[in-house]
Amino acid sequence: MNEGHGANDHGHTDVSPGRLSFSKNFRIARKKAGLTQLQIRELTGFSQAWLSEVETGKSTISLDNMHVLAHAVGVPLWTLLLPHKEPDE
Repeated sequence: MNEGHGANDHGHTDVSPGRLSFSKNFRIARKKAGLTQLQIRELTGFSQAWLSEVETGKSTISLDNMHVLAHAVGVPLWTLLLPHKEPDE
C-alpha cells in the first residue's frame, strides 16, 4: 500500500496536472521573454538547478515562488496556471 502523496508503485511521485501546466507554461513564457534560466536566477536569486527542476515538473513550488517567477517573465501568474495545450491539440 502506498503511504506517500502521489507516489506510484515504483516510488516515483506523480506530477499534478496543475504543477505540470505551470512548469510548461513558465518555460514557454521564459523563452518568449528571451530569458535564460541563468538570467532568471539573477533576477530572482533562485538556483538554476531548481529552476530546471521546476520547468520539468520535478520540483514542487509554492504559490509565492510561482508569483516571483511570473513577475520575472512579465506575465500574470494566472496565465501560467492555465492547462497547457500541445501544439497539435
